[in-house]
Amino acid sequence: MAAPLIVEQPAAELDTVTEVLTAVFAEVKAAVLAERPVVVLVEDGDLLGQGDVVDASVAAGLLGLVRAFALEGAKPGWRVNAVSHRGEDDAAASRDAAEWLAGSDLSGQLIRVGTAHLGKVWP
Repeated sequence: MAAPLIVEQPAAELDTVTEVLTAVFAEVKAAVLAERPVVVLVEDGDLLGQGDVVDASVAAGLLGLVRAFALEGAKPGWRVNAVSHRGEDDAAASRDAAEWLAGSDLSGQLIRVGTAHLGKVWP
């Protein structure tokens, strides 16, 4: 297996969101054409729209890229997935999940790492 490409959610400003997503698109495209699995790491809070609108836009855009590449690459066997995590506390676990996901046959999946997203139990 070729070495996986693991992409972390890049920082962006309001006027650079398109540029940032375009750069990630080009990086992922080059990786899948070289038959490398791809895993994109995104911040869970951003993905859920709990933070800044720019960060939420980037996270949602990255997840959209993952799913589009997975769909378009189903026939040639591209493996493109995402892992969401909450900050530095989950960083090591998200890297482990990304490595596992890169070695699997899955594509188009989002794996959420950590417990911060779990609901509360009502008495």
